[in-house]
Amino acid sequence: MNLTDSLLPADLLFFANFIWLAIGIHAVRVAPWRALLTSPKLQHVFMGASIALFLIWIFEVGVRPALGFHLLGVTVYTLMFGWSLGVIGASLIMLAVTVMHGDWAALAMNALLLGVLPVSVSYGVYVLVDRYLPHHLFIYIFLCAFFNAMLAAGVTVLALVTLLVATETYTFARISREYLPFLPLYLFPEGLINGMVITVLIGLRPDWLKTYDDERYLKS
Repeated sequence: MNLTDSLLPADLLFFANFIWLAIGIHAVRVAPWRALLTSPKLQHVFMGASIALFLIWIFEVGVRPALGFHLLGVTVYTLMFGWSLGVIGASLIMLAVTVMHGDWAALAMNALLLGVLPVSVSYGVYVLVDRYLPHHLFIYIFLCAFFNAMLAAGVTVLALVTLLVATETYTFARISREYLPFLPLYLFPEGLINGMVITVLIGLRPDWLKTYDDERYLKS
């Protein structure tokens, strides 16, 4: 899923830097820095989750450059820390991944595709569910975690495929033949693992989830 420098036009990769920068500046402005800087526990949780996500992202299985799969885990990350810290953390993780692989020109595009996009989808679904559906534990686990993770991963793959086809990096026929048939095998485990992690956190460490509250989901 990670893009390399040679796959996309240089001007497109350059333009992605401005979009990433604008979103990053907004995320930094609205991030809960006071809560993070005054809570050593939150700092440790944020660092630990970021390291775990980094270790997940460096392993990828694929058939061709960019046509691969790796567990995103972004939905859990977003439900733990919210949109702004999710975007900032995912961007820093992608920076660390780029240090390993060296595809610096594609850094912004990768951060947008694998960080900003799934974080935004995950948080958007959470906001809609929280606003319009009953505050029920099952709804939170199934929709905000399981379904949400599958949707975020699916949207990410769709954006990747659209980008590769639009830039004529690969033909849609080739992607349909070599990549998309494996999509169901990727989406269900993504949803299942995110759902399981959220379930464990609710049971053992509900205070690690910024978007969850026992008073709302268990006693409402």
